[in-house]
Amino acid sequence: MTGLWRIGKLFRFEATREVADGLDGHSFTAEVVLGSEALSNPGFVVDFGVLASVKKHIDAVLDHRVLNGVVPDPSDDGLARHLTAWARDNLPPEAASVLQSVRIHTGRPTSIPARTAVDFGATHWLDGLPPKHQCSRRHGHSYRVTLPAQGPAWPAPSDMPPFFADYIAGELDGRVLNDVLDFNPTCEHLSDYFARWLTERDVTDSDGRPITVRVSETESTWGEYQGRPE
Repeated sequence: MTGLWRIGKLFRFEATREVADGLDGHSFTAEVVLGSEALSNPGFVVDFGVLASVKKHIDAVLDHRVLNGVVPDPSDDGLARHLTAWARDNLPPEAASVLQSVRIHTGRPTSIPARTAVDFGATHWLDGLPPKHQCSRRHGHSYRVTLPAQGPAWPAPSDMPPFFADYIAGELDGRVLNDVLDFNPTCEHLSDYFARWLTERDVTDSDGRPITVRVSETESTWGEYQGRPE
């Protein structure tokens, strides 16, 4: 099975915009998505750290502002175009070259039904990073695994097969991932591993295509693998 790895990082900001009948204020979320058919060492699309400049730009230009005064088009689509253009011009080449999209969502994040996610806690570290990189140290995450539907910008996750949830709870929850898995446990590698595990057990999406698996290490970051038929 071949496929595509994606990562996403969410940046939240508070702002308002002028509309015909007054001001329209919201909590905004900008989701920056990057994708690649190959991973760089140690198993990244890119290091999430290279996206720090996006947060600095959002904080300096968009956060707690009247958006009409700082971007030509303050609509959701206009904000997405502004951030996409800024990212292509200002991110390091290795990130700008794999930028796929910027999505804007207004309002508070909504919870998802429990049947569509598996949460587990685990310890890991990543080999192949500079010694001072925070991910080279032993640390832990409260992981969330979902199966996003393909297509829409903000896809609703599919129901989680119970036997998959049982596998994660029995084999990975509370474990040191480096001790029980034979690969560097980045979220990209984990999503690939889970997708292949499900494909081997004949789990597909609603259209019979290879399943997409998303792994979130934090509330603002995720990595996913979308398989493709051979």
